[in-house]
Amino acid sequence: MNRNNPTDKEALDLWELLDKANPEDIQLVNQCSDLKLTSEEVWQAIKSLKGKNSSGFDLISNKMIKNLPHNYSNILTKQYNALFSLSYWDKNWKQARTICFNKVDSPAPTTQQLRPISLLPVMGKIYERLFLLRFQKWLNNFGILPWQQSGARAKQCTVSRVNHLLEQTYTSLLYNTFTPVVFIDFLQAFDMLRQEGLLLKLQRLNCLYSYLIWIKNYFTERTMKIDLNGQLSNNIILKRGAPQGSVFGPIAYILTHYDLQQIFKAPENNHLYVDDLGCVFIPNIYKKYRDQLVEIQDTINQDLINLQQYATEWH
Repeated sequence: MNRNNPTDKEALDLWELLDKANPEDIQLVNQCSDLKLTSEEVWQAIKSLKGKNSSGFDLISNKMIKNLPHNYSNILTKQYNALFSLSYWDKNWKQARTICFNKVDSPAPTTQQLRPISLLPVMGKIYERLFLLRFQKWLNNFGILPWQQSGARAKQCTVSRVNHLLEQTYTSLLYNTFTPVVFIDFLQAFDMLRQEGLLLKLQRLNCLYSYLIWIKNYFTERTMKIDLNGQLSNNIILKRGAPQGSVFGPIAYILTHYDLQQIFKAPENNHLYVDDLGCVFIPNIYKKYRDQLVEIQDTINQDLINLQQYATEWH
């Protein structure tokens, strides 16, 4: 980030301000927050885990935790509430065991042809889920996430966007016209996520400081080791991005770009599923065909210029 850039400077200043917060001030702020969980909420968070046998460096799988007796949730609730009171994140919970899958048929893929999956400590994943119980409620109450985004959201999926896109295309066919669509996939979307930029946008949305501090600590000093057939790499410090396979990561990404559709001439004609974007361009049916072509061409070019400028600043 460049301090000569006003936006970058504002984001870095906020990050440093939160970084300097001492435990007493954090505890005072969190006394008035809603980050206090019940044992039933903790139990439901445990039960919502997928029953996988894989594990991070903690060697505890989701399946093992899901088999805990119900009364153990009372013990865990006290511990999680103590962590929330200080917005504390243990370093061991922020170390990922990363496995890379080959996305192509090549026996020697490049780094960009690999899909990294982060296996995280299960207690940290539960901690993320508990935070999201409160954080997503705040997002929903203030309608922050755009309706055009169907990724990482309850009761929505890829089909939601596809159905809307098909409906727009079908409507154009009824008027005997055309509907060009531009599909865009952001390169290394999760790896390139700007953590400071996310916090800046949240502050501009008047996000609670208890949430801001928790999120800042969530990102700070994250590390990973690449596991290749049992051989581990050196510890890698992650200075940007969100871990693949985390619960909070997808929410962090779509929230960072909650205002993306506003750069387009017709925001209602854009469809988002996490980092996949489909831009539909609908011509004016009252214009002649040749004029429609000129108008659509100009609109597409201008929207792509706006997107490039946005990506330069925020991606």
